[in-house]
Amino acid sequence: MKFPFFGSLGLFGFLIVLAGMFCQAPAARAELDLDFELKNSTGYAIKEIYIAPSSQEEWEPTDKNVLPRGLQDGESIRVSFHPDSDAAEWDLKIVWVDGGDVVEWLGFDLSEISKITLLYNDDTGATTAETE
Repeated sequence: MKFPFFGSLGLFGFLIVLAGMFCQAPAARAELDLDFELKNSTGYAIKEIYIAPSSQEEWEPTDKNVLPRGLQDGESIRVSFHPDSDAAEWDLKIVWVDGGDVVEWLGFDLSEISKITLLYNDDTGATTAETE
């Protein structure tokens, strides 16, 4: 049986063309832009900052320090972060200049955060992070 509106392709040929239109290779994943401002209001200098997907079980030796230089108390820096992973949540780890205990925060949605302010409470000994 011929279908005149499909031309010489016939119904089978038309379906092949139609399937090809829907089965094209997916577009390249857009690079994530998860940049944020980091403000150090802890009273202490920060030596290193690491960011990893929350799905990563442990901090890895290959995790890169995203801080180009030490961050003194009261300073802010723009963290430019374009990961290969498309994770929804990210963990943050800081290393102090003076060698104090490493501090970690889990589960930041960096696509929704423009600023992270780090604070230290002398009375409780707790380091916290406020997000905007």
